[in-house]
Amino acid sequence: MAKKFITRAQVRKRYGGISDMTITRWLRAGRIPEPALIANRHYFDEDELDEADRRAKSDYRRTRAEPPKHVPPQLKAAEEESAPGDS
Repeated sequence: MAKKFITRAQVRKRYGGISDMTITRWLRAGRIPEPALIANRHYFDEDELDEADRRAKSDYRRTRAEPPKHVPPQLKAAEEESAPGDS
């Protein structure tokens, strides 16, 4: 099966009309894979974008399932005041 490549404009449309700058930021952050350069134009491999989407989705779900690693001091104080017990 041949790989399917999409243009930058198609990537923008795929992600809800994002800007070119957002694509550039996502590339720098590693959120989406680097495009292939074909005939002096950038083309994104659709399978690689799908894999990046799956990875981002699983990372998001894993992060949401874990308890927060840090509780802000104001919330920590509020929890201690409302904790039942030591009366």
